[in-house]
Amino acid sequence: MENIIFKRLDEDTLKTIKEPIILNEEIYNKKQLEKFINNKNNYAFVGIHEDEVIAFLYGYGMVRPDGKSMFYIHSVDVASNYQNNGIGTKLMEYVIAYIKEEQLYYKFFVLTEDDNIRACKVYQKYADKEQQVLFSKKL
Repeated sequence: MENIIFKRLDEDTLKTIKEPIILNEEIYNKKQLEKFINNKNNYAFVGIHEDEVIAFLYGYGMVRPDGKSMFYIHSVDVASNYQNNGIGTKLMEYVIAYIKEEQLYYKFFVLTEDDNIRACKVYQKYADKEQQVLFSKKL
């Protein structure tokens, strides 16, 4: 897929995109996104094709008690009609390069369910280690 622009979402970019951003089951409005990106530890990245957001990734910079910082990728989403074109992989490559260039984080991590085969295939490309035990509970 050609002509996709990947970038970190900032206030200027936010002004240029259509509202709301709808990717599969997720809906993001500009007011929520503006509040999110105004926190310096929050990151949002978009893939834009013909003025439409077709991919979205967000995550957080996290400082550990020992002073080291890690980057946590919370969600990667590609519009269903654009999936299976390598867009999620290209977005991950862009984000990893961006994070490396910032030189704030010593590693990144991402969690997903083991039955999310598509996500696992993308994330495995970047993993040094594929061991994970995740316990979670909705509050």
